[in-house]
This record gives sequence, C-alpha cells and structure tokens, in this order.
Amino acid sequence: MKIIKTLLKVAAGALLLLVVAFLLGPRAHFPAFDGKMPGIDWAITDLDSIIQTREAAVPNLKPDNQARVIWADSVRRTPYSVVYLHGFSASPMEGDPVHREFASRYGCNLYLARLPQHGIDDAESFKDVTPKDWIDAAAEALAIGHLLGEKVILMSCSTGSTLSIYLAAENPEAVDGLIMYSPNIAIADPAAILLTYPWGLQTARAMVGTYRTIPGFIGWDAEKYWTVKYRTEGLQALQALLDATMQPRYFEKIRQPLFIGYYYKNEKEKDEVISIEAIKTFFEHTSTLPASKQLVAFPDVNTHILPSRLFSKSLPAVQ
Repeated sequence: MKIIKTLLKVAAGALLLLVVAFLLGPRAHFPAFDGKMPGIDWAITDLDSIIQTREAAVPNLKPDNQARVIWADSVRRTPYSVVYLHGFSASPMEGDPVHREFASRYGCNLYLARLPQHGIDDAESFKDVTPKDWIDAAAEALAIGHLLGEKVILMSCSTGSTLSIYLAAENPEAVDGLIMYSPNIAIADPAAILLTYPWGLQTARAMVGTYRTIPGFIGWDAEKYWTVKYRTEGLQALQALLDATMQPRYFEKIRQPLFIGYYYKNEKEKDEVISIEAIKTFFEHTSTLPASKQLVAFPDVNTHILPSRLFSKSLPAVQ
C-alpha cells in the first residue's frame, strides 16, 4: 500500500509539474488597441495621390493588389460611400465584382482597403504582424470612407467582417450599415483557439511548419490576389484578433442595418473555413432591429469566398 501511495504522489507531482510547465510556456503578447476612428485632415482632391504614393512604397506589392478609390463619377463626395475590407491572406480583388457593382448601382464612391502585410509577394508575410496593425488600418479605412461619403457602409468578407463588426461597435455613429459575406466570428476548426494558448505557436509550427501554404490557390488567377505562402505567426495574430473582438459585449453594440450571407447547403456541403454556428450566435446577439437585419444562406456558391468571381459558383445570386 505504501508503494502505491508513493507512486500516486509521484504521478500527481509529475502531472502538476507538467501543468505548471504548460501554463508558464511561451504565448503570444500583442499591443493593445481600441479601434477608434482616427481624424484625418486630407483634402478629397489629394486622396488618390496620397494612397498611390503610399502603396507605391510597399516592397513587393503585387499588381492590382493595391488600395485604391473607385469614384462614382468624379472626385466629389457622395451621399453614401462603401469601404471594402478583405479577409485574411486576401486582397481587395477578393470582393470583385460584387463591391464594384454594388457601389456603381447606388452611386457610391468605393474605397478598397488593403490590410497590412497583405497583397505582397513575400513568404515572410505576417511574421511580425499584430491585430493592432489590422485594426488601425481598418479604422483609417473607415475615416477615408467619411471623406468619400456623408454616410459609410462597410462591406467585407471573412476576417474583414471581424474588423467591420469591431469598428461598428466602437464607432457606432460612424458606421451606417454592414454587408458581410462569410463573417469570421470563429474559425470552424475548434483547435484554432490553441494558437493563443501557451506553446500555441510552437504547436502550430509542429503541425504545419514555419510557413503555411494554400495549395488550392497556387497555379491560377487566385495566386495573383491571395498570399498563398506566409509565416505561421499570422495564424496566431488572426486568432488573437478573434479572441479580443468577437465577444458578446461587442455584438450587443451593433445597431446598424445588417446583411450577412454565407455558404450552407447541408451539413456536408457548407463553409468549412468559418463557424456557421458562431455567425448565428452573433446575429442573434446584435441589437439591430429584426426588420433591419438579414441572415441568408447561399446553397449553391460552393465557397467561403462568396463575392469573388474566381470562386463563387453562384455569383448572380450573391449580386
């Protein structure tokens, strides 16, 4: 009996040491952010030049991946502007043609934002990116939207919608509507939350390597507009963004008119990138009036990237 008790004590002590070692292991630490829209004092007539100059200075920026303004007809403010925020590893072309056609149909100026470290031909992309980088860029995009229009509609896809939700919650008077495709409230794979746990990055590297590659995007037009190889650190930054922003306390602040589209046909044919249940939870927790919000399943798009001419199998339905 004494031997058994001794063995149990040793086992318990070893287990405790393992738990402590796990909890004290390396984990991600990112700068704080608040998501408030900054003030910018640019003249609308200088906007094209400012954006073009900044984008031209970005090393290895791929053609047609740059941020830009598409004017409704001339360099003037319109009653509404549309700001498009793309998803993780994507670029503004992700939403083409839906963002362009929507803005044209309703006479809106359109700003196509590009998130930091996106749209560049560099496998080291996302090595040192932080959630704050993306939040700050999205908040500036919202400010640019107010230069372009008296009111601003945020259109987005996937992680662009993560940013849109947070901006709308933190700047309720600055966002007048939300159009979101496949919003990333949570990643479909439940193991993704481990990325921000102790040893999260080390675990990710053991599973996928120092770099992550997206094979299905290589060798055709998608490669022109998506970052198809990037550092695994980017996945950790992405999960940290979700951890910090996709919380009920922010969902409840959403009062703007809201449209959400997502891919779902049945339990076997559905979006496998993001959690559909999390989308429904977000939708239910918003404070938008029922008559002013829509949640629409598109059964035939066969893709996570609904608004893209390259991926959507039912683009007219989305348009």
